[in-house]
Amino acid sequence: MDVIRKISKGFEKFLSWMDGIASISIAVIMVLITADVLSRLLFNKPFVGTAEIVSSIIIIVCFLEIPYVSMRKGHVRTTVLYDMVGRKGKDIIDIVACLLGIVAYGLIIKASFPGFLNAIDINEAEIAGSFRITTVPGRFAIIFGSVLMILEFLNQIIKYSYDLVTGKSSEGEGGSK
Repeated sequence: MDVIRKISKGFEKFLSWMDGIASISIAVIMVLITADVLSRLLFNKPFVGTAEIVSSIIIIVCFLEIPYVSMRKGHVRTTVLYDMVGRKGKDIIDIVACLLGIVAYGLIIKASFPGFLNAIDINEAEIAGSFRITTVPGRFAIIFGSVLMILEFLNQIIKYSYDLVTGKSSEGEGGSK
């Protein structure tokens, strides 16, 4: 379990970096929107392409954040059934939820990949006046974030399975479940 724990910690660190990139992107969005509003109010000249840039960055932010939030167990969940079962039942429910998540994100990748390849082939872009904003980074973020999400689900399945089989917490000393 030590090797798996080290791999898990490394992956968690990577997801934390993705969270940092997403947080910086949110700051960029805030500065861009503020500058656009001020330019519109003070000079009656809004920036060209602000809405398109923001919409592209938001997609990237969302798909970089989703795996991090899952790692932190921050996604909203209904606990009516979950609260009625014991620790082993909770582990089983968590494993099933992770398996369903793998299927869902696998389908997202399957649906998104042809559009991503097409966007590269035709140099797809959103156009605001004479300003072109490529859609490739956003399309890539959907696939990349979905792959990270699948890896996080696999990471969680390993932890829940270890907990289920051994009766011990996979988090090690002081870990909580």
